[in-house]
Amino acid sequence: MVALGADQCYCLPPRMSFVEAASLSLVYDTAWVALRERARLAPGETVLVLGALGGVGRASVQLARAMGARVLAGISRPEKAALAREAGADAVIDLSREHLRDTLREQVWAATDGRGADVILDPLGGDVFDAALRALAWCGRLVVIGFAAGRIPTVKTNYLLVKNIEVSGLQVSDYRKRRPVLVAACSAEIFELYREGRIKPAAAEVFPLDQAGEALVAVRDRHLAGRAVLRLRDD
Repeated sequence: MVALGADQCYCLPPRMSFVEAASLSLVYDTAWVALRERARLAPGETVLVLGALGGVGRASVQLARAMGARVLAGISRPEKAALAREAGADAVIDLSREHLRDTLREQVWAATDGRGADVILDPLGGDVFDAALRALAWCGRLVVIGFAAGRIPTVKTNYLLVKNIEVSGLQVSDYRKRRPVLVAACSAEIFELYREGRIKPAAAEVFPLDQAGEALVAVRDRHLAGRAVLRLRDD
């Protein structure tokens, strides 16, 4: 038996399965808080989602599109561009190009008539962060979600001053503890978008609980790349 506070429990839409709910949880919550709360996304703005084929990235593409943004999907495997467009991306930014410090900005400028991205969501860090920062529009906002690329980058604050840009961070678990009312609003909007068919969680591979080790190995080896986080069942 597990006891939870009432503000930590949500009623699922009638057509949503528990597997779908598990696939929506965390990745869509993270994307929603990043876009709504941290980036203050407005309809008509341009969003660059880095790592757009990962769990949070794919959720961010779908949610940003549903919120009325124009979406650029940053991917490191150009052959997967069709998947990014299927998720709702308007254009694809190739993160595998050489001299990324310049080529990322050149691609974003080409896709935005030289204006840059109003919002950038970054779960990667490393060299990609360094390059992406230069692709922000005036008064743009970049939200740090993680460091999947390995290196934790640093920022020269004079650059923030000159371009009037913002860099903020997001740890969504803190919001669950400190801002339960906001998280409830997040769940309500995500569930409504699901009911309207405007978002769709990625397919999840379900493993029996006694195969948890195999599930973790599958994640490590990226056997399930492009799918939602693995779910374990105890039946």
